[in-house]
Amino acid sequence: MIKNIRLTMKSTSSIMKRLGIQKNGPAETHLRDLVDRYSDPYIPMETGPLKNNKSYPSNHEIKYVSPYAHYMYKGLKAVGPSRPKGVKRTISNTALNYSGAPKRGKEWDKRMMNDRKNDVVKSLTNFIKKGGN
Repeated sequence: MIKNIRLTMKSTSSIMKRLGIQKNGPAETHLRDLVDRYSDPYIPMETGPLKNNKSYPSNHEIKYVSPYAHYMYKGLKAVGPSRPKGVKRTISNTALNYSGAPKRGKEWDKRMMNDRKNDVVKSLTNFIKKGGN
């Protein structure tokens, strides 16, 4: 004899919220903070302004706000006058030499993920398993 079975599930959005994986939720912030922390040893540093001068425009963004951040990230020298203010410099084809290389250098986020992706995945997985706490 077949009995009627009734299954009730919570909505996808409530499940996502319980796990902390909703848009702009705690899992995004956790991932951003992991990338920020793990990338620190890869960011070029002579005196520290580049790696310490950043903002967090959203739960999933890190913005390096030093005027030379783009050139350092690309690993190519900037060409053109740094003054007067407002004059845009261009990127040359001349590679930069980094203090603290080879670990510190260009495209630090990509190089960090290449080295530490398993650590990032494990930490994020544990965070979600704990319900986003």
